[in-house]
Amino acid sequence: MHTTELDYPVLEQEEGLLLGNGDLSVSIYQASDQIIWRFGKNDVWDRRLDLSDSPKPAHIDEIARGVKDEGWVNSGFVDGHGQAGQGASDPQRMREICDGWPAYARRPYPCPKPVGELALHLPADQSGFRIRQRLTIEQNTVAIRCSWDSGAVINLECFVPPSPNVLVVTWTVENWTFETATASQVPVWFSLYRWNDPTIEAFVSELFARTRFQALPGAINTGRTSPLPVPIVREVDGQPIIEQSFPPDLRFAGGFRYYLAPFVTGLTLEAIKPSASDEARLHIKGDSAVLEGVLAVAVPTSTDAGGADAELARIVAPLQKEPFEVIRQWRQDTEMGAQAFWSRSSVSIADTFMERVWYETLHVRRCAYRSDVIAPGLMMPSTVGDYSLWHGDYHTNYNYQSPFWGDYSANQVDLGDAFFPGMRYIIENGRKLARDWWDCRGTFIQLTGYPFEIEGDPYGTGPLSRLAYMTGWIAGHYWWRYVFTMDTEWLADEGYPVIRDCAQFYTDFLEKWDDDLYHAFPSGQGESFFTGTSVDYTDRPQVIRHIRFCLQMALEAAQKLDTDSDLAQQWRERLDHLVMVDDLDALSFSDEERRRHVLNSPEFISYDEGNIERPGSPPQCLDMSTSNPLWRGYFGQFPWKLMIAMRNGVYDADRDFDAVRAHILRWRMPNGAMRGMAAGDWGRTGIFTESLGILAPLQEMMLQSWDGAIRVFPAWPKHQNASFTTLRAEHAFLVSASWRDGAVEMLTVHSVAGAQCRVAIPWDGGMGVYDETDEKIDTTMEPDDIAVFQTRAGNTYHLKCI
Repeated sequence: MHTTELDYPVLEQEEGLLLGNGDLSVSIYQASDQIIWRFGKNDVWDRRLDLSDSPKPAHIDEIARGVKDEGWVNSGFVDGHGQAGQGASDPQRMREICDGWPAYARRPYPCPKPVGELALHLPADQSGFRIRQRLTIEQNTVAIRCSWDSGAVINLECFVPPSPNVLVVTWTVENWTFETATASQVPVWFSLYRWNDPTIEAFVSELFARTRFQALPGAINTGRTSPLPVPIVREVDGQPIIEQSFPPDLRFAGGFRYYLAPFVTGLTLEAIKPSASDEARLHIKGDSAVLEGVLAVAVPTSTDAGGADAELARIVAPLQKEPFEVIRQWRQDTEMGAQAFWSRSSVSIADTFMERVWYETLHVRRCAYRSDVIAPGLMMPSTVGDYSLWHGDYHTNYNYQSPFWGDYSANQVDLGDAFFPGMRYIIENGRKLARDWWDCRGTFIQLTGYPFEIEGDPYGTGPLSRLAYMTGWIAGHYWWRYVFTMDTEWLADEGYPVIRDCAQFYTDFLEKWDDDLYHAFPSGQGESFFTGTSVDYTDRPQVIRHIRFCLQMALEAAQKLDTDSDLAQQWRERLDHLVMVDDLDALSFSDEERRRHVLNSPEFISYDEGNIERPGSPPQCLDMSTSNPLWRGYFGQFPWKLMIAMRNGVYDADRDFDAVRAHILRWRMPNGAMRGMAAGDWGRTGIFTESLGILAPLQEMMLQSWDGAIRVFPAWPKHQNASFTTLRAEHAFLVSASWRDGAVEMLTVHSVAGAQCRVAIPWDGGMGVYDETDEKIDTTMEPDDIAVFQTRAGNTYHLKCI
């Protein structure tokens, strides 16, 4: 069992121990006299998208003309200072397009919202308070022990079952007498509450007072932001609940809503009259004779089958009949679900801290990600604030994607599949954007999107509105899913339609110029602005690399499915005549380096988007100065940079492993998650999900397969013994291996799909491949000591040094 244990109070929800089932998540933290469970729910969003003061979205021809002929310049996202260096034919329209998108810059929503909290009120007249908290990862449970000098003890165990969306808290009291209690006649009582949504002015003012960070100035200056309706306490079929409602949206004409619905044994519920803040609160109380009990808090929402009322009825009905049997079954389901999850793969590292990083990171992902619900945006749901400082959207570049890096290689396919539900809305909206504003077929994946139905363009003007590289980047995730599973049925039904539409968009977007090559214009890269020169919007490396990769994926997928030969011909023609932006000759790349460069996913090619890192060039990883690109910036970028360094051969494990460890330790919070921003940037604003991307480089230190060959411990330090079981390689191989005293000790490969297997031989003396009966398997050799052999689905192969 892997545990995270704390013997001190944790005062911020972002640092509290985490529980969850992939949809409902809970952060557990403390105040001076409370244990607090803060709820997060993936579908709890303020879905308002106010386009009333937004101009007409920009057509790509307008941007092309402005960049090429008028020299448009802007210096910020929405600053009102757009200029045309060569003169604007329509100054007002120029400023509209340069200025950005009012619906984004001048509103704090759409954004995810906090759900509410449960608080256990600790006795105030006890001295010598001590607390011990223990998360047992393989059980998905948290145990808390509170004790005082008098000998009184409160023990709690809490968990969130796989289904339904319920937090369960069981509690017992020890050594509680009238003499012990003095004035505290009630040892245990709870509050369940949802505060009134603050005004944007109050939120920004309070944040500035704490951090001096000036947030959301556009929303403040416009004065068009309104908070959510006031939460209320009411009864549903005799059951007291807290209800938070939302304004109407395209899916929920009557408005989305959710409930906080408690069920208790031994205690009673009491509704509290609204205070000056208009919060909704229930007190859950007993008397001094009640020394044990169970409290369950359900969080049904409008997205449940039949709505919140139907889901509440499904939860409450069995609880009313056999409460303890239901709780017992939920507890068993929780343990069995955890066992099934952790049976899929494991790692063992002599450095126990780095081993914990792997387990804790996967645990945090498991709390908030699941394949049948939308995934969180940039922030863990149980740690979001009343308003999102990044405006709440899915940023479809690495911000949204990095929490999924490493899921498939961890053999957690369900976690990886959590990427897709929210993307369905963005892809469908992208089809309209491609048609209306690009005159293209297929789908255009914008930098900004939301995981629900919206009306219109989510970001219609500004330099970020028409960046072309995310389309191919998103398509890559659908291809990875196929490559890691070799699930042709999934590819045909789910993956290929998206990959095809992304490739169709690029087919129409590219233009053949007089040099007989296809070029990409206009599009910047990264999150860049108009600079006044068309060079910065022409054939940007990030754009061309993703186009090339996307067309390659589409061609291979169409060939495997034997479909769309006419489209495949168009894709091949564009690939054969696509402009080359990477001068591999000037870099003196060998044939193998060229091959690996072409195969590498574009996002992992170079530190900065315009240059290639030469393999073998020293990145000075041990230099912890801010000038070093590996350490520069916030932690959310670090996994990305580390993957680039590893895949391009500039990471030296023996030299750099300890520095990577120190960097992770620097950013790690008590619950095992990584802090996204320094506290001095935005204050304590929650767990940034992109920091969970650290799983991918940690696994790729032990197993890589991105270039088509399995490589075990390719970036692992000689002094660190380690092993792993059933990590997943591309082409659906489950690989287990051990590393001891600087050498591979054991290596097995289990074939899920019966694909041809390519393995980089990890021993100098050669390698033999043997099946489960110890019969030697024929192998052939490729350059660079790559052994190739054919597998059969379901068979396991033992690879041995000879």
